[in-house]
Amino acid sequence: MEAIFPVISGLLERDGRFTRWLEVEAALASAQAQLGIIPQKAAEDISSAAHVDKLDLSRYDALYAKTGHPMVAMLRLLEEAAGPESGQYIHLGATTQDVMDTALMLAVKAFFDCGRPKLVSIRDAAVALCERYADTPMMGRTHNIQALPITFGYKAAIWADELQRSIDRLDQSRARILVLQLSGAVGSMVSFGENGDAIQALMSKSLGLGVPGICWHVARDRFAEFTAELTLIAGCLGRIAQEVYLLMGTEIGELGEPWAEGTVGSSTMPHKINPTNSQTMMSLARDIRYHNGAVQEMMWVDHERNLMHFAGEREHIEAACLAAAQLLDLADKMLSGLRVNVENMQANLNKLGGLTQSEHVMLELGKAIGKQHAHERINHIAVDAFQNGKHFETELARDPVVSQHLTAERIHTLLDPLQYLGQCPALAHRTAETLKKQK
Repeated sequence: MEAIFPVISGLLERDGRFTRWLEVEAALASAQAQLGIIPQKAAEDISSAAHVDKLDLSRYDALYAKTGHPMVAMLRLLEEAAGPESGQYIHLGATTQDVMDTALMLAVKAFFDCGRPKLVSIRDAAVALCERYADTPMMGRTHNIQALPITFGYKAAIWADELQRSIDRLDQSRARILVLQLSGAVGSMVSFGENGDAIQALMSKSLGLGVPGICWHVARDRFAEFTAELTLIAGCLGRIAQEVYLLMGTEIGELGEPWAEGTVGSSTMPHKINPTNSQTMMSLARDIRYHNGAVQEMMWVDHERNLMHFAGEREHIEAACLAAAQLLDLADKMLSGLRVNVENMQANLNKLGGLTQSEHVMLELGKAIGKQHAHERINHIAVDAFQNGKHFETELARDPVVSQHLTAERIHTLLDPLQYLGQCPALAHRTAETLKKQK
């Protein structure tokens, strides 16, 4: 799938931001013309002029420095481009935050439109891994220590299931978040007379945004919800990246990032194939969490508007979008080309000589002597074997209590990791089948 970072980056750079401002101004003028508030020619002239290539943007910085106002500087240039008569009808009744909030919401909408298909592609890559490796055994680890056998498809199924919830959250919140802002100075819409609702309805249709129930100048929960969703997506992808990073370790070697011919891992050590993408993904995920925290802090807006939140909110939202777009691109590339070393997974299953099947032995012995007694007995044998380099199966067979109830053949069977996968294969297959039906 094509990368989305260039699209989001272009949308959020200066000309992209100005384009969205101008799109809102044109939509406002068009709506007012349709309602007979301003002349139709004025709306046509404004719409024709509302393009970055029609404005003398070389003068923007000087106008901004002079006026101290980012929107007024743009409006001066738009007024000139629209002409002396039509230019008088620009921005009629609106306040700067109306335009900036709506323009930023257009950027958020673009992220929804680009980000969701990318998330679906990542989920589908995880589903493919889940299905392909549903029956491929590997060692499960808790607290970074070998625990019990699972399958790699089961691990990938957990990734895919979590990714689906991120898609679901985007779908469920889309209509709630993506609304325009047009309410005037204090949100009362007094500057639009009786036409406020009608103007909003027409602008909504033009811009592809919903109409809010009431002004949200001070209610920043929509943007806060959006960055929170980005944080949940980042948390999922960052965790997956961490899994790949850890399982790429030389002593484990079960997974590997995609590696293209000519890629250099180290400027001094030719043998290095470093987990570069996964580390970058983890860093981006942390960045998004930071930006989300800042946006949450900016929800405390006093009275009907202020500048304290407005000065930094946009920067943090845009930074979160850029980081999330890059993170999604990297995740898509990594999961679609993930290298799976089945041989190392098999070798690591037997690395502790059956110790990881101690639970299996304990439960079987517990049928005869009780679970707690069995746990105490097997724990003593297992820890002694681990710490002193003894062969666990041999020590079990030597123990008088264990050997009284379990034959050597039964002990050998219980220590086979392939006999203790539980529902992992079935759960992986079921998850794959369920998620393949999702759009």
